Amino acid sequence: MSEKWPSSSSMRLVGFLWLIVSVILTLAWSYYSSEWWSVAPGVLAVFFFVESIAHMNVYAILGDLMSELQKREPKESVE
Repeated sequence: MSEKWPSSSSMRLVGFLWLIVSVILTLAWSYYSSEWWSVAPGVLAVFFFVESIAHMNVYAILGDLMSELQKREPKESVE
């Protein structure tokens, strides 16, 4: 497992961008709420909102943890 995880700051930045997209889609959905096709921006807004929370919290914490775990030296087994 030699892959490098993205830094937590980049994950939080992506989460913030998803949050902005979800707010814009929510505004579009609320403006066109009487149209039949306005369900699509509403569903996408909820999806991007959930993804933004995940990127800002869960993935950023996992990125920090994985980078710390990769820095550790492996323990020798006792046999």
